[in-house]
This record gives sequence, structure tokens and C-alpha cells, in this order.
Amino acid sequence: MQTMKTLKPAFTKANKYLFDPSAYSWSLPSGTSCPFALKCLAAANRSTGKIISGPRQEFKCYSAQYERYPSVRARVWANLDAVRGLNPNEVCDLLDSVKPTKAKLIRVHSGGDFFSQDYFDGWLKFVSKNEDCWFWAFTKSIPYWVNRIDSIPDNLNMIASYGGKRDDLIEAHNLRSALVTYSTGEAEEAGLPVDTDDRIAAYGKTNFALIEKKAARREAATKAKKEPTHEEAT
Repeated sequence: MQTMKTLKPAFTKANKYLFDPSAYSWSLPSGTSCPFALKCLAAANRSTGKIISGPRQEFKCYSAQYERYPSVRARVWANLDAVRGLNPNEVCDLLDSVKPTKAKLIRVHSGGDFFSQDYFDGWLKFVSKNEDCWFWAFTKSIPYWVNRIDSIPDNLNMIASYGGKRDDLIEAHNLRSALVTYSTGEAEEAGLPVDTDDRIAAYGKTNFALIEKKAARREAATKAKKEPTHEEAT
């Protein structure tokens, strides 16, 4: 059995695929903290890192895959342990106590999701308190958002992720959304721009598509093979 280090809660630098390398993110255990996940549901065992997929999984949860590594599991579980059971004011205070002073861009949950109404409300308080910072969040926890639909701070861009248990609420409340597709062509047929680096997610106002990561890699490899070499182009 692998032993995880005991860590304090913390924001971390966002991954290399984001549009701005100065951005930070806050993450929780994938699946475990995702009460409304369905088509992407997967979770890594806290002790062993073994990935268990949900019974109706259609596409992989890539943040769960990274939790195979003990250092990643230690980080996300430290964050969850720190906020679980807190009321909104306590969530806000905890996040505020560990927010990097230089952070101006924060993605809420590179892994995990809003796991309770109190936790969601705590984030709203924290975001409102940090007006000089820009936040964005993908979520399948649509009911918590709908319950506070008129209380979302101006510096938080929310995105409803299709593939959850309450997709019905997305159209019913005209929520901005992201749809996972398996090719650029599929996204174009749906009339959706493709976001490859979170730029549209963070700053956009319209719906958009995300290409499933394996499909995106295949598409990129095919494109590379078709591009002419320097000799062929000259």
C-alpha cells in the first residue's frame, strides 16, 4: 500500500495547457467530490490510487487519471479534508488563508467539483471578497448554481458541463455550457467553438466544445502527418 504525505491545503499552479502560466487552481478528489457526475465519473482510491470508473462512464475523467500518483492524491485529499464539513463563512476563511498573494487568475477545480451547497456558497463569498482576481469554474453540480443563480459574483465565469445527472437544468435555466465532442468536425456541426486552453472558458460568454483528450491527440497526430515537410512546401 502506498503512503501519502500529510499536506496542508493549498492552491497550485495550473497545468501547462492553460492559456496563462501564472494562473492557479484549486482541486479536490475527482469523482469523490462530484455528486452529479455521470458520463465522466471515475475516482482514484485514496490509499492505492486504483481508478474505479462509474457504471455509465462514456469518456475518461483525466484529472482522476493523474490521481494515480501519490503526490497528486495527497494534494487533493488535503484540500477536501480541509473544507469538508465547514459552513460557507468557514470555507471562505480557509480559502482566503491559503490563497497565493500573487494570484490574479484562478480556475476553481482542475479536479473535483462543488460537493455541497455550503461549499458552493463558501466559494461565492471568497470570490466576492477577492474582486481583484478573476475566477472560472466548470461544474456538473448544477442544482447548487441554480439555487444561487442571481448571486454569482461578476468576477466568476461559470460553465455548466454536459454529461451530469442534472443536464436538464442547463437548458431550463439558459446556463452557459461546455459539451465534450470527439472531433473538431463534431463541434463545428453543433455550431460550437473549440476551447483548447481554457481561454474561452475563462473569458467567453457563449457555449463551447471541448474535444475529448484521446480524440484530440489522434486529431493532432493526423494533422501533423498531413502537413507538408519543409522540402515539400518549397
